[in-house]
Amino acid sequence: MEDDFKLDMADAETRLDATIKLAVQRLKDSQSSEGCWTDCFDTGVMADAHTAICLFLLDVSDPEWIEPLLNRILAAQRVDGSWGVYPGDEGDLSTTVECYYALDLYHCWFDHRERQELAKQFILQHGGLRKCRNLTKVILAIGGEIPWTWLPSPGLYSLLFSRWFPVAISDIVTFTRLHIAPILLLSSVQFVEKGVHEPVLSELLTSTEENYHTQDAVPVIRRLNFSPFMLQRLIRCLDWMLDEREEDGTAGSYHSSTFLLIFALRSLGYNITHPEIQVPLQAIRRNAYQDPLTAYVHQQTCNAHVWNTALVTNALLTADPDIDSPTIQRAVQYLLSKQHHAPLQAGGWGFSSNNTRHPDTDDTVACLEALYPFRMKYEEAWRKGVNWLLSMQNRNGGWSAFEKNSNKRWLEWIPANDMRRTMYDPSTPDITGRVLEFLLRKQVLPLHDSKVRRALRWLLRHQEPEGCWFGRWGTTYIYGTWCAIKALAAAKLSSDHRSVSKAKEWLLNIQHQDGSFGESCQSDLQGRFVPLTDGVPTQTAWGLDALLHLHEIEPDQSERERLWEACGKAADWLLHHANHDAEPHGVIWTEDMPTGSAFPGALHIRYHVYPKIWPLIALAHYRTSARQLKEGPS
Repeated sequence: MEDDFKLDMADAETRLDATIKLAVQRLKDSQSSEGCWTDCFDTGVMADAHTAICLFLLDVSDPEWIEPLLNRILAAQRVDGSWGVYPGDEGDLSTTVECYYALDLYHCWFDHRERQELAKQFILQHGGLRKCRNLTKVILAIGGEIPWTWLPSPGLYSLLFSRWFPVAISDIVTFTRLHIAPILLLSSVQFVEKGVHEPVLSELLTSTEENYHTQDAVPVIRRLNFSPFMLQRLIRCLDWMLDEREEDGTAGSYHSSTFLLIFALRSLGYNITHPEIQVPLQAIRRNAYQDPLTAYVHQQTCNAHVWNTALVTNALLTADPDIDSPTIQRAVQYLLSKQHHAPLQAGGWGFSSNNTRHPDTDDTVACLEALYPFRMKYEEAWRKGVNWLLSMQNRNGGWSAFEKNSNKRWLEWIPANDMRRTMYDPSTPDITGRVLEFLLRKQVLPLHDSKVRRALRWLLRHQEPEGCWFGRWGTTYIYGTWCAIKALAAAKLSSDHRSVSKAKEWLLNIQHQDGSFGESCQSDLQGRFVPLTDGVPTQTAWGLDALLHLHEIEPDQSERERLWEACGKAADWLLHHANHDAEPHGVIWTEDMPTGSAFPGALHIRYHVYPKIWPLIALAHYRTSARQLKEGPS
C-alpha cells in the first residue's frame, strides 16, 4: 500500500511543493519592518466593547480608535440579539451586556431599535446584570450602573496583601493577580468615574432589583474610615500594583488589567492628562489591530508579536531552511531583543512585544526552537534561555505556563472566583509535552536525565482514559494529544507502549472521513472531546503532524500503512482547502473557529497566524516523510 501512496505523491508532488512555496512566500512578505509578525491576537468582541466603554468613562474622544470597534460590535450581533465568545455557542451574558452597554453609551441603538430589544430580552432572560461575571460587573460599577456591593467584598482579597495570611498575591497566577490589585483598590473606595451622571442600563435591571443613587467618586487618600490593618494592606496593594507595571506603564501588557490600573490611579486623584495615565493608554491604542488589506478591526487584549515571530520563524526553518535569508536574520534579531533580563526572569521570553516582566514557558520554548540553529553564535542568550526554562520545572515533574509550583487548586473554588482556570497555574500536558520534546529533539538533555524522566512520568500519568491528553492553551484534546505524541516520539517510546497505542487509536478514531480534524470549544467546557462536523485547518495540521510522528516510530508494516493512509487523507484535505487564488498578500487557509484556549466559556482565542503556519509545518513534515518513503531504506 505504501508503494501506491508513493505513486499518489508523485502525482501530487507539484501541488504540494507549490502550496508550501506559496505559504512560505506569503509569510516572508508579511514580515514587519521590525522583523516581527503582527498577526491579530483575536479574543472576540468583548475586548472591543470593553475598550469602547472604558474610553467613554475616561472621556477619551478618539473617533479613529472607537468607531471601528463600534462597527465591529454591531456587525457581530446575532439574530437572537446576543453576542458570543465563539461561533456556535448559545450566546454569552457578560459579552452581550458589555456590547449592549458600549452601543448605548455611544447612542448607536438609535437606528437599531429591534436589535436593541432582542439584546435586552436576551440579557433579562439570562438573569440581568447581577448574573454577569465579576470583571464585567467591575466595569459596570465604575460606570455607576450597579452598586459595588454586588461584587465580592474587598476585605477578602485584601488578605492577599496581609503578612500573616497563608495565601499571598504571588500564589495567584500572573494574569489574574494583575487584575486583583486594582480591583481591590477600586472596590475598597467604591469608585465611580466623575464623568458619570445617570445610569443608562436601568432597563436591564430585573424586577427584583432596585435603582440606587450613585455617589461621586472620592479619592482613596480621603477615605480614612478603614481599620489600620485594612489601610496597611491597601498601601501594600498600591505599592505592589505600581511596582508590577511594564516599562510602558501597562499591567502585564493586558488591556483589561491596564484599564483597571488607570481607573485605580483615577481613584487616587490622577487627572486623565497625567503621563501615568496617558502612557499606558497609548500603549493600549497601539494594540488596536486593523488589517490594511481586509479592514478587519479588533482591540487586542495584548499583541502576540513575540509568539507569532517565534512560530513563523520555526515554520520557515521547517519548510525552507535557509538560515542566512534576510527574513530569518531579521526575525532572530527581533527575538533576541525581546529576551528578558530582569532578575529572576532573566533568560525567558514573554508573549507580547511590550512584556518585559512576565516571561512564560511556552514562548520561551518557541523562541529557543527558533534560535537553535544560531545557538553557537548567540551562546549567552541560548544558555540563559535554557537555564530559565529548566528552572521552571515543577516539583511534580511537569511544566506550567507562567508559574512554578502554583498548585493551590482549591483557590479555584473560593466564592469570589467566577471564571474557570484563573487562579492557579498547574502543570499541563501541552506545556510539558512541548518542553520535553524540545529538550530531547535539540539534545539539550539526554533521555536518562532526571528532569527528562520526571517529565516523561508526569506526562504518561496524565493521559486521559480514552487515550488523548488535555491541552490547556489550545483547543483542546487534539492540541494536547499532538503535544504529547511529539514528546513521546522524541523520547523514543515504542509504538507498542500502551500510551502510544491508545493515543494512536484515539487519533485515528476522531479523524473525519474526508481526512480532516475538527474540535469544538465545547471540549474545554465539558472536559471531554466534542467534535466539529467540519474540519479546521489548524486542527487538521495538528492531527496530521501527530500522525506523522506516530508513523515514524511504528515498526509494524501494516500499521505503518494504516497511519500513512490517514496522513495522506489529512494532507489531501489541507491541499484541497488551500486557496492559491487569494490576493497577493491574502491567506491560503482560513478559519473562524478559535483554536486557542484561555478561560472556558469566557475567552477563547483565534490566532490569525495559526492557519498560516501550522498547515505549512505539517505539509512540510509530510513532504519530508513522503520523500523518505520514496527513496526507501538507506
